[in-house]
Amino acid sequence: TVFINLVPDHVIFHRMYPIAVDRTVVECDWLYTGDVVGSDRDTSRSVELFHRVNVQDFEACERTQPAMSSRAYRGGGVLVPAEHH
Repeated sequence: TVFINLVPDHVIFHRMYPIAVDRTVVECDWLYTGDVVGSDRDTSRSVELFHRVNVQDFEACERTQPAMSSRAYRGGGVLVPAEHH
């Protein structure tokens, strides 16, 4: 599974690799435009912001996991196929 965040001067790829029914490895790459890479611009704020958001999202997902075996999820639970900001 891949999530892509498009930001004016960079793209963030989130790749998710399921390794068990209750475990997933997530890898994130920040890809900046050439003018950003060629400058001495500090990109750490952007990376830190998305890292904080990711940690919050991961925690929310982890809290839902214990209930995934309940009857409420037999039909597939809740799926949001697309989200636009």
